Amino acid sequence: MKYILSLIALLLPLASPLGAQMPTSTAQEQGVSEASLKKLDDLVQSLVDKQDVVGAELMVIKNGHSVLHESYGWRNRETEQPMVNDSVFCVRSMTKPLIGTAILMLIEEGALKLEDPISKYLPAFDTEIGRTITIEHLLRHTSGLPLSLIMNTPLDELESIQTVAALGADYELDFTPGSRFQYSDQGTDTLTALIDVITGKPAAEFVEQRILTPLGMTDSATYWNEEHPLRLRGCAKYAGARGNWNAFWDPSKASLFPFFLGSQGLYSTLEDYAKFMDMWLQGGSIGANTLLTSESIRYALTATPYPLGSPTGLPEARTDYGALMQIWSTASSEEQGGQRKVAAFGHTGSDGTHAWVFPEQNAMVLYFTQSRGTLSGLQIEEALGELFFDVPMTETVSAPPLEQFLGYYWEHDDDNYRAIILDGGGLALEVPGKAILPLNYIGDDRWKVPEQGYVLAFERSENGEVSGYNMGDDHEIRFTPSADLPSIKHLAELHMKAHRLDLLETLGALSISSDLEFPNLGMKGKLNSTYAWPNLFRIDGLMGAEFENISFDGTDVWYHSKAKPRATREGDEREQLRLDHHLARMGDWQLWYPHMEVIQRLQRGGKDLLLVRTGDTSAAARTLFVDADSGLVLGEDKVTAMEGIGRLGQRLRYADFRDVSGMQLPFTVKAKYASQMLGTSTITVTDYKLVKDVSADVFKLKQ
Repeated sequence: MKYILSLIALLLPLASPLGAQMPTSTAQEQGVSEASLKKLDDLVQSLVDKQDVVGAELMVIKNGHSVLHESYGWRNRETEQPMVNDSVFCVRSMTKPLIGTAILMLIEEGALKLEDPISKYLPAFDTEIGRTITIEHLLRHTSGLPLSLIMNTPLDELESIQTVAALGADYELDFTPGSRFQYSDQGTDTLTALIDVITGKPAAEFVEQRILTPLGMTDSATYWNEEHPLRLRGCAKYAGARGNWNAFWDPSKASLFPFFLGSQGLYSTLEDYAKFMDMWLQGGSIGANTLLTSESIRYALTATPYPLGSPTGLPEARTDYGALMQIWSTASSEEQGGQRKVAAFGHTGSDGTHAWVFPEQNAMVLYFTQSRGTLSGLQIEEALGELFFDVPMTETVSAPPLEQFLGYYWEHDDDNYRAIILDGGGLALEVPGKAILPLNYIGDDRWKVPEQGYVLAFERSENGEVSGYNMGDDHEIRFTPSADLPSIKHLAELHMKAHRLDLLETLGALSISSDLEFPNLGMKGKLNSTYAWPNLFRIDGLMGAEFENISFDGTDVWYHSKAKPRATREGDEREQLRLDHHLARMGDWQLWYPHMEVIQRLQRGGKDLLLVRTGDTSAAARTLFVDADSGLVLGEDKVTAMEGIGRLGQRLRYADFRDVSGMQLPFTVKAKYASQMLGTSTITVTDYKLVKDVSADVFKLKQ
């Protein structure tokens, strides 16, 4: 039983379980450091002030009493509604522990067993592959099912959770069940469908009757209709990054999901969710209501053999996963058999919600935001390390002038460059094609990288100029592009001769049809792109019932999708859409980029490559990979904002160049995303044609 965790402290009876109403107390009365609590409060306010999040609500509970409950920023920025206590959030993946609780309750009642194959209850899985998946595999995310299979199908076209579960029945598993960990919404939604079958009632009804009601969670809901009273307290949702948050949903719109998704469908408040976590803290019971036995609690908080490996700000902690519950564990002494110890448990949600339970401290912390893409939870964890483990947090101080740090850095001659840039009013490390990492100044030329948990320490030369930095095992040297690199003017001329897209001026518009595939998601679609010289384009994408139309008429960027009516786009979104096409990469660069610079020369795959940055260090920019001999653009590294996801690194590589009426165009585009969820995608040209007369209305999305 090598991986069984010691939970003695967790299972001891604890005082002051939460009742119907949260009792309040002071930090002093509950033995909490007032200074550390104030630092935590100030930290969340600073996150709002720096626009690391749009809004937030924070609650700290010690010995069953609230010692801090505050709100910050906006509940709805567009309507100028401030965040207030008891706001309602969609807690997304924090729904999973409720499904885990429901399944464990049914196991305790003898309705099913951990080792049961899911095919015993869901006939769609009665296949050679499906019969290998057990209930335990689904609870522990070791089934081999992917993150999700509903992305290629609009939810309003799915009849029920049973339909969602059935999508996985014919899926070719990513690995043999039980052999490794892979976070899976699909697996949790399959368990949700199982609850339907076992209980003879919708899983939403079971969760409400057997979990929410006994715990007094009256401000929680598994589904919102238009008249639901909780809508009035609901938070708008945003995606993006520091200083660049875009609203993608608010409570006036249709419910996020047309039926209850056990992977992510719960709406709740901090106080309500605290009641649920308190039941776990109390060993499965609240007052006279016993939902789970201590044995089930112990099982759920036993980690899989596969650590998550995700960063954490909790001191000396590692991230693990149990049975639909996240675990933060620390090493134990040899006297305890080397078994890891639960320092905290709880769960996070992809829209920025977090809950931590600290069993030895008899404490809980809930930090909810509605900012999808934020990693501010890591900074909160660092503050909690001081609050509960007496490990001082690294404090942010006023930064010196930022301009002195801006520039390009690399580790050695074969290393792709990195850039220190301005981002959202602050400093950031840009790793082209991977990430933009905001930096927080902590003094003495040292900057904290919250996303990584590292400290980036700048070095200076004898004359005091910044000469490089150290971060972890990386030692990057600051450089200026070599004087012997080709000028951007020369390279632009070479690349124009290579691609010859200027021939479109006489040939007419070029229409390209392509297939699009995301293997990790099991998604396929179609793309049709139309280009007219010198700077007109239109891209039409279709994936299932979802569509997206983007165009540029020489002045305005137009956008239309199933969720958004035809309209022009502005700001950062406009610029991103304006540059995501072949004319910007392989046409006349001066029409698209106000500033370009040849940064470095690299040898890759037997080719002599020049890296061209399409902007300066005043913001993030794209990097083009250009063949130094031919001038062909062979790749592009970028970090772009994706609605509902946030900023995401992408590495595009262009291949299979073919002659199209004298032009050289790639017939294959492969993208690698800095997200295990998305993985890779491939665009493959299937057909093309030249069209002499194309109406200007085409590029305004009027046709």
